[in-house]
Amino acid sequence: MHKKVSTWCLSAVLAAGFAMLPASPWNSGAADAAYPEKPIKVIVGFKPGGRTDTVARLMAKEIKERNLLPQPLVIVNVPGAGSTIAGRQVVEAKADGYTLIHWHHQMLIATAMGTFEFGPDNFESIGFAGGGSPVWVVHEDSPYKTWADLHSQLQAKPKSLVEVIGIGSIPHFVGALLSKAANFETRKLAASSGAERSKALLGKHADISLFSAAEYTKWQGGGMRALVFFGPNRVEKIKEVPTARELGYDVAWANPNWWLAPKGTPQDRVDVLAKAFKAVMDDPKIQTWFVDRVLDPYWTDGPTAMTESKKLLVDLKKAAAGIKK
Repeated sequence: MHKKVSTWCLSAVLAAGFAMLPASPWNSGAADAAYPEKPIKVIVGFKPGGRTDTVARLMAKEIKERNLLPQPLVIVNVPGAGSTIAGRQVVEAKADGYTLIHWHHQMLIATAMGTFEFGPDNFESIGFAGGGSPVWVVHEDSPYKTWADLHSQLQAKPKSLVEVIGIGSIPHFVGALLSKAANFETRKLAASSGAERSKALLGKHADISLFSAAEYTKWQGGGMRALVFFGPNRVEKIKEVPTARELGYDVAWANPNWWLAPKGTPQDRVDVLAKAFKAVMDDPKIQTWFVDRVLDPYWTDGPTAMTESKKLLVDLKKAAAGIKK
């Protein structure tokens, strides 16, 4: 009898002691408590230094410093083949929550063009962690001071102006979406990178190109003038530039920072990750960081992010059909 009472007392004391321990920021349930037990690999399909890489590293740093997860995110850059190599690595990875990819909507373009053998359905969507929209620009010496000037010229003389693009890239597709909505055509000049596009525009070998708003603000007053912004709303740093929607065209490109996991990753693990990412995006300091770089700070949950992406993919497939003709 004495032994039984002692055992009961010890169990009661231990239970009471554990009940008094403070809750862990990640330990919201039994399923969450065991995950993650080791570092999480985050694949970025581009070289270090670009927006996708920088945002991934910023969020990994915040998660570690604020102890939002018990294990760190380890960023691994896998550039090449338009991020196809990176995407394939994640598609083929074990669906256990220990391999993720931080991507954007270039994946949708590649899917629409048929250059990827996989697409959104091969991933579990964790969510969008902010994004950034581009601008359509002309040389600052261009005679086209406004969108109306440019549009009138293209309507009166189709293909009279040169648009420098990267074949199958975001500049190519955003321009194609606008040209379809506004009923105009340009002549295309291919360039392999943003640097090549800026060189062509600043050298006056082309009339029009598309750059991220962040890129444009670096050159603002240095050779370029923006005529159309593709965000959902105007932004403070380039508040003089109207959106495509303001101009009457239902064309927008947010290019979100999309966190994805391999298809079949357990939902409870996806939820743990989403909770940590949302906590980072809700931080006023992080929101200021985004705004200072002409990016939009927001969090979009995984299912909504997937729905929005699939809807955009329908439009991109239509644009791809026109491009391939």
